[in-house]
Amino acid sequence: MNNDTVKWYDGDAYATEFDATVLAVEEVSDGTGVWLTLDGTLFFPEEGGQSPDRGTIDGCAVTDVQITDGVIRHKVASTGGEDTSCDDGSRFSAGSRVHGRIDWEYRYRNMQMHTGEHIFSGLVHSIFGYDNVGFHLSDRTATMDYNGKISEEQLLELEERANRVITDNREVNAWYASEEELARMSYRSKKVIDGAVRLVEIDGVDLCACCAPHVRKTGEVGCFKLIGWENYKGGVRVSYRCGFRAMEDYGERIALLTKLSQLLSVKTDDLLATVEKLQEERKRLAYELVAKDRAIACSRIEEAAAAYGVSTEADGRAPVSCVLFFDKVDVSLLRYITDEMKARFAGVVCAVIPADDTLTVWRYLIERDGGDVSVWQQTLRERFGAKGGGPKNSVQGSVTAAEPALREVLEALAREA
Repeated sequence: MNNDTVKWYDGDAYATEFDATVLAVEEVSDGTGVWLTLDGTLFFPEEGGQSPDRGTIDGCAVTDVQITDGVIRHKVASTGGEDTSCDDGSRFSAGSRVHGRIDWEYRYRNMQMHTGEHIFSGLVHSIFGYDNVGFHLSDRTATMDYNGKISEEQLLELEERANRVITDNREVNAWYASEEELARMSYRSKKVIDGAVRLVEIDGVDLCACCAPHVRKTGEVGCFKLIGWENYKGGVRVSYRCGFRAMEDYGERIALLTKLSQLLSVKTDDLLATVEKLQEERKRLAYELVAKDRAIACSRIEEAAAAYGVSTEADGRAPVSCVLFFDKVDVSLLRYITDEMKARFAGVVCAVIPADDTLTVWRYLIERDGGDVSVWQQTLRERFGAKGGGPKNSVQGSVTAAEPALREVLEALAREA
């Protein structure tokens, strides 16, 4: 006896309401609702890389739909609305009749997106011979993975061809093929299929094994728009939008551009030039800030050296170790600072900068040419739990400590070096 759930969505992807008999009720392990098994359903489960349908069963929200070995289960949420009988699933019992309703807007958007994938993948396969080896369609993400390289120019040409297929308004047909049909047909399939094979055909474009609902004609897809691509596992991963989701994405991008133009007080057409100008200005200011920080650091180092009788014009180095705390500078300057310190001090040099505005988290770099400063790192780790490391002559890391306490430990180490 076949206990598979009858997939009524296979017969009519546009149907939105149905009545069914409950076969089993199972509590969700985390107490968030119940799983309902019905004799038949219009709810498409999570399958073939696509997220499941949404909707209600007897007014209770369906938040997940899963299929295992042909049996489809519907998760009815414990927060299913005003009807408190949704909270514990007590209204459902085996043998009872229930009424299901599909969230049509969500379903139709998925139908547009999935049919768009078939159009694009069919073109990729016919032109380049590549397979779609990965497909993911969720609320906010839609990606297709191909097992071969496709250039940006080629992707944009494929996008144009896909939209021509859409405007051609070609027929989209789906059916379970007989063994005789399968034997004489060449069709795409992402995996080996046991049992009946459901084919989806787009006239003159694609023939693919697929379990999902699709639109009846390509014109319903509305449009196909690539929104990004990247190299992925030796091939290419493509992100895209179709139909209403493409419109929503376009609306979000227009809103973002409008907001940016308002913030920058420029016309939308001038945004790129304005941002490029701001980038150049930021680079100039960053360069000036680094130069300023370097000059201030060098001044501090010269002051410390002068205290040991080493002037700016002097060639020698003070025969002592030196610890200097600096105001907040970019961490990339630590190496520059210690190099300048080593030019003025023959012992261990230690540069410390604040990592934030609290003056309790610090970054440090401790060095000695040809020497061993590992005891400094060990002491900081034992006293303050410092994190970091490096070769014996150069250690760096971060430490959380009050400045007076940290300064006292470091200066003691300098005196002993």
